[in-house]
Amino acid sequence: MLYHSSLRTIKVFLLKFILIKKLVNFLKYHYRITFTDSIEIEKFLNKCKFLAFNSETKRFRINKGDLAWPQKIAIRRLFMKDVFKISQTSITLKDLTSMHFYDRCLERYIYERRCEYKSNEETCWYHDAQNNKCVGWYDPRKSFEAEGKMDFVKEKALEIKRSGWRVANLEALVRDDDGNIFYQSSNIFEDDYKILELVGSIQKSGFSNWLSLSTPIVLGYSTTTKRFNAICGRHRIAALRHLQRQGKISSQLNIMCYIVEYPFESLAYTRPYTEKCKQCMEEA
Repeated sequence: MLYHSSLRTIKVFLLKFILIKKLVNFLKYHYRITFTDSIEIEKFLNKCKFLAFNSETKRFRINKGDLAWPQKIAIRRLFMKDVFKISQTSITLKDLTSMHFYDRCLERYIYERRCEYKSNEETCWYHDAQNNKCVGWYDPRKSFEAEGKMDFVKEKALEIKRSGWRVANLEALVRDDDGNIFYQSSNIFEDDYKILELVGSIQKSGFSNWLSLSTPIVLGYSTTTKRFNAICGRHRIAALRHLQRQGKISSQLNIMCYIVEYPFESLAYTRPYTEKCKQCMEEA
């Protein structure tokens, strides 16, 4: 009896907490629109000379196409860290028509586990994408033997500002003709990826933009490839797209997010390595 009473108390507390969190995010959103957006947008744009903002579409745009990777990474970090002081735009779920390689691979993982009942090690996500992860770029004109690989590791540590970033086995680093660096492994993953819990939660309780705003979604959009790439919120986007394809949620769902457009492929390193992944990418 005491156990059930305690359980009810906890449920009521959690429900109140969720409602309060929704209300706080709702009030923050409308406060920004009314009072602070114009100031915060100007501050944000001043941090990068290549950025512009369309006040009608409420989308950001990168105006320079030939950016070096360090510049792209810096802009990506800027959106991950500072854009949240500005109110979001929104996009309809059905308008996320084509996603970048890594986003599509994560969505495929959900389908293979939930609909094809594959084991984790049989899925493309674990077998191919996670065991051939793109971790950076290194000038293809430079040698990529042991010394070159050490230079790459040092540059990567500086880039992500983690002096302890290292690679246990330099032989596992390989470079393709375009300079993309992949870390290869043969790991066997048995545990379910955490996204499956998220899919089940959204299917059961629905999706709340006001809860999602606590960790906002940021989408990149390539005007060249016409594909979206999740900069923040990849798990939520993959979960929503899967559930929409399965007819579990409406394609008319509006997703509150930030959107930045750019005239190149992506702000992230994610690239396919295996021929299977490359073929899947081309079929998108």
